[in-house]
Amino acid sequence: MGGRDIVVIGASAGGLGAADRLLKGLPADFGAAVFVALHRPLTPFRDELAEILSSRGLLPAHIAVDLQQFERGHIYICPRDRHLSLEKGNVRVECGPKENRFRPSVDILFRSAASTYGRRVVGVVLTGYLDDGTAGLWHIKKHGGVAIVQDPADAQFSSMPQSAIENVDIDYVLPLKRIGEKLVELTRGKLPENSTRQTPPKVLIVEDERVVAKALVEHLTDLRYQVIGSVESGERAIEMAAESSPDVVLMDIRLAGKITGVEAAKRIWERSQIPVIFLTAYSDQKTLERVKTTESYGYIVKPFHSKAVHANIQLALDRREKELRNF
Repeated sequence: MGGRDIVVIGASAGGLGAADRLLKGLPADFGAAVFVALHRPLTPFRDELAEILSSRGLLPAHIAVDLQQFERGHIYICPRDRHLSLEKGNVRVECGPKENRFRPSVDILFRSAASTYGRRVVGVVLTGYLDDGTAGLWHIKKHGGVAIVQDPADAQFSSMPQSAIENVDIDYVLPLKRIGEKLVELTRGKLPENSTRQTPPKVLIVEDERVVAKALVEHLTDLRYQVIGSVESGERAIEMAAESSPDVVLMDIRLAGKITGVEAAKRIWERSQIPVIFLTAYSDQKTLERVKTTESYGYIVKPFHSKAVHANIQLALDRREKELRNF
């Protein structure tokens, strides 16, 4: 495995020229796939941005297509008035609600890249108004990735870079002409080993039986996990997962509230790609079939031993780490 191989770039006002200058300087052997979310006005004319970038640079550029598989050494540009997000080996292009007043949203692209590819991601915020990209860069850093911001003094419009600098622990603040050099360096360098494991794995417990939840908190704390919360409903689990980005979720199937643990697990995976291990007192075929509809990373039948919980968490974390190493 080489260096970082997922580069996500966001820009707004002044971003077309900045992205053009940055991307045309990348070498033909650039070792990452590049994804660009750029705020652009709607027009009745054909979107020629990919053709322009391809003609000026050494990397082929494409307007992204929903469910398109991507490759290293290619540039994928979000279409006008669509959100671009990343899944395992392919892109999603969707007309979802606006975020931060924009579609496409830089934050949506950055957040999906961080959740899916973790420490392999480099996020870049260029010139623009307001603060789109700040929250997304925060997610990239939280998942072990690298954050780069164009020097506000060098940007045509400084609001987006300045917001990121004020709210995120940025790795590099650089003028535009040096960002390309840094991207080449990061993609060719060695990926740090286990950078996402420098702190204890974070666990979210979703269990409406208070005695069971309390026992889990005690067992996991003794095993040196960081329990970030214990909630009783699927609705709150979805909120907590989005707010705190746990490494793994322990999810009871039958919960207080309107949605089941199975439905909550589906939504958490769709939004954040966080591994979910199910806890249940039921092992019948109907329950197993429901679990099969999710991206489950484990299934523990109550009553359970702390060793079984520990083993399932470690297996889930190792599986997710292996998945993040490859498209």
